[in-house]
Amino acid sequence: MQIDPDKYPKSDKIPNFLKTVPVVVIVILILFFIIAPPFVVIPSGYVGVKMTLGKADMDELPPGLNFIIPAVQRVIKMSVRTHSYDLRGANSINSLSKDGLTINTELTVLYKIKPDKAAEIYVEYGLDYESKIIKPVIRSAVRDVIATLDSSQVYQERELIQKKLMETVSKELEKRYILLDEILIRDIKLPKRVVEAIEQKRRAYEEMQKMKFVVEREKLEAERKRVEAKGIADANKIIAGSLTKEYLQWKFIENIKAYAQGDNNTVILIPYDQQMTPIINIPNIKK
Repeated sequence: MQIDPDKYPKSDKIPNFLKTVPVVVIVILILFFIIAPPFVVIPSGYVGVKMTLGKADMDELPPGLNFIIPAVQRVIKMSVRTHSYDLRGANSINSLSKDGLTINTELTVLYKIKPDKAAEIYVEYGLDYESKIIKPVIRSAVRDVIATLDSSQVYQERELIQKKLMETVSKELEKRYILLDEILIRDIKLPKRVVEAIEQKRRAYEEMQKMKFVVEREKLEAERKRVEAKGIADANKIIAGSLTKEYLQWKFIENIKAYAQGDNNTVILIPYDQQMTPIINIPNIKK
């Protein structure tokens, strides 16, 4: 007698629904890894601030692969590269000079956060630290510096303003874990009438300096001529003192010899005093 296997199935046979369990588990794990992976990749130029159930870890995560606990921890990526923050146009800074005039300043700030203080910055200021730190510090520094200068100094001393701003802003930002690279002054605008007055004053000053140069040059030229004339006068005195009667007689005789030896054979020499007789040299006429 044969037993039908279909009628009496084996007890160790796996139900069909159990065969699909591994597949479902694998799919769930894949989805879990995609939605909440247990790691995070931080690119170069960034550091990570790890948050565990809303609390920040003060040890920043370095660039690269970092493991976390899914659904419990998350990472805030913060750039430590150099950033530029513009205070131009609507964000430009109006301030009063020492003489009470309104000065409009446009500038750009180059800065970066300290990599080992990213967690502190995030805890104290969040990600919007530019508007909470950079902007107010710069505005305050510009107004303080401009208030110490007259409008004419503001117009002409841009390098001085930039230097003072660098000193003040650098100290204030460093207190807040931010490093200042550079402050670039784009433009300083004064009232038109003030600019015209300053330019007119500058031209007058340049003209005055030019006239001073001309006067000094003429003084030097006059001094040169005086020295030259004195030198000529002194030379004449020396020459006059050496022109004795004997020297002049000797010189006269030397001249006679020179004339006699020259190509001009018709020479008449008349002595300059009565002690010497005229010498007449009449050339021989060839026949």
